[in-house]
Amino acid sequence: MKKNKFVSNVVLVLMWLFLAFFTGCSSSDTGGGGDSNGYAGKLIGAELVAFFTADDAVFVVAGYYAPWGIDVEELLNSSTGVDVYAIEYYTTDIDGQLIAVSGLVSLPSPADGVYPVVQYHHGTQFNNADVPSNFERSDEAAICSALFAAHGYVISLPDYIGQGISAVNHPYFHKESVAQCGADMLKAVKELCGDLGVTTSGKLFICGLSEGGHATMALQQYLETTDSEQAFELTGSAPIAGPYDITVCWDFWYENSPRTCSPLAAHLVLSYMNIYGSDDTLDDIFIPPYNTTITDIDNGTYTGDEMYEMLPETLPGLLQEEFLVSVNSGTHRIYEEMELNRTCNFGPITPTRLYHARDDEQAPYAVSEIAYNEMISLGAADLQLIDMGPGISHVDSIFIGTFLAKQWFDTLK
Repeated sequence: MKKNKFVSNVVLVLMWLFLAFFTGCSSSDTGGGGDSNGYAGKLIGAELVAFFTADDAVFVVAGYYAPWGIDVEELLNSSTGVDVYAIEYYTTDIDGQLIAVSGLVSLPSPADGVYPVVQYHHGTQFNNADVPSNFERSDEAAICSALFAAHGYVISLPDYIGQGISAVNHPYFHKESVAQCGADMLKAVKELCGDLGVTTSGKLFICGLSEGGHATMALQQYLETTDSEQAFELTGSAPIAGPYDITVCWDFWYENSPRTCSPLAAHLVLSYMNIYGSDDTLDDIFIPPYNTTITDIDNGTYTGDEMYEMLPETLPGLLQEEFLVSVNSGTHRIYEEMELNRTCNFGPITPTRLYHARDDEQAPYAVSEIAYNEMISLGAADLQLIDMGPGISHVDSIFIGTFLAKQWFDTLK
């Protein structure tokens, strides 16, 4: 749900790449500014913000994946260049109103083949600028561009509502809006590919880490059950370490007090207060002084590491005892709101792989076990739960998870 130590492990890789990527970048606009005839899924505009060579892609793959003992020789020998576009498009917000949002699309360069699409959903970013469309600030964007776009896929990375160019509150763990935003991104990607003359195969694969795992499952449920027109045919889904049942994660945060729990809990509570309204005031929920400071701390401008320094380490150090008792007993309305946003309450018809590390310290492995068992009971046609192995942290799950997902996608494309 946050990124931490892996950033420092590869900071030299990123510094080198940013110099290579952004020296001499040009711009390309496919759509211009606003559109009075806008509709959900319409591409507003696109700008070429980065490009890198096959050697640059090799450098990223070797820097990120090889240290984990992954055999990357085949990837290193097959890399191509990549063109990276920041895009803006329309979706609808939690009230059904049309809103402009942003994302990133990376394409093989030269794009002279026929490509399936992968949509990757990013993990929790407390700073609303640390998202894929701000390519120089997003490790996930660099990783996915080198892994997927440099190896035969169009890769789509939505920023989400309330992040990137969107200046509204981010509806954290709200499955309806993230699914709609993701589905509309796919329509914009299809339009962009048409504008650029890039041929897609029509097949779609989806994946994502942490919040992005939740978003992946939400999008999958939406695409499998909606009657609306879809941009591509969903072919495989590979969520990674997602909180598919948020109540399980909440209980884990309370009982185990991982260092990350307080910012995540505050982010969730404030999000649901904004989405659903609340009979409680901040004084009813947060212990002083956080009842008066929490909205300034969680205002979308601080990173997770900065928020961890400003907040207590445990939920009892942050939240009022009466509030905690009512949530933990399942009687508070916020508990019901968590249940409303469970993303494992359907039987997927698309082949699905749940990737999760057994030692995950933020989203417990049990949440994927619960999701697996529930979806099997609801008739899942092709579902597997895959333990990625011991000693892998939550944020580091992106490496094994995306590599395994790509290996599997390759067999279906």
